[in-house]
Amino acid sequence: MGAMLPWLLLLVVGNLILIWPPLEQDATLLRWLWLFAEQTAFVLPFLLFAAGVALARKLGYSKRVRRAGAVIGISVVAASHLLGSWVAPSWNDRYLAGLGPETEDMRRFGPRTPVGITRNIRFVETNPPEEYALRAGTPHRFPPNVLRWELHAPLALAVFGVLNVFIGALAAELTVNLKRGSRRNARMAIGVLGGIAFLTCHLLAGPVEPFLRDGTMRSGVTAAWLPLGLPVAEILVFSYLVRGKRY
Repeated sequence: MGAMLPWLLLLVVGNLILIWPPLEQDATLLRWLWLFAEQTAFVLPFLLFAAGVALARKLGYSKRVRRAGAVIGISVVAASHLLGSWVAPSWNDRYLAGLGPETEDMRRFGPRTPVGITRNIRFVETNPPEEYALRAGTPHRFPPNVLRWELHAPLALAVFGVLNVFIGALAAELTVNLKRGSRRNARMAIGVLGGIAFLTCHLLAGPVEPFLRDGTMRSGVTAAWLPLGLPVAEILVFSYLVRGKRY
């Protein structure tokens, strides 16, 4: 966890400091807390790579790393999911409620928690609109595939976080014989490039852009889980390279 803290402070707290005090009159402390929870939840799975590297360095390259990595990974992504899928939407809903009656349509199905999103999906499927739309004020017209992606994407991101611990541990073992500076740079490159690649796949696979472009209704469930093929492939390749290095 200590290996993740500096990056968390840099990426999340540093960014939030830049927008506080707020430039907008309606940007209250509640909005700041919502942004903090949302950004922390998003960043944590990516930072678990650093936790995997630190675990391998501390425990050695043994089965203990797998067990500890699983415990730490699941614990962190559980906290991340709680923040991103429950706490942040609840704070955002409270913030919107404070803006007055003009936000009532946006809050029609309650906070954008899994419960609220599921309620939205059921309504849209039971009462399909004449035309789907993605305007914030008309959630009753949201495409069901986009809603399913919104529901599944946080879970897929959590799974990526757990996988990222093991990628970090494998990267640490793979680069252990490099010189100190080269080792640090190689590990950082693997972590950063792997995270960027996954995020790119996540964005490209998402159903929002195709819908906005030409109305394509791409499967939201598939779009959420398909990018996990990349970290799984990383683990398989790194495991193969590590085994070759050992033997």
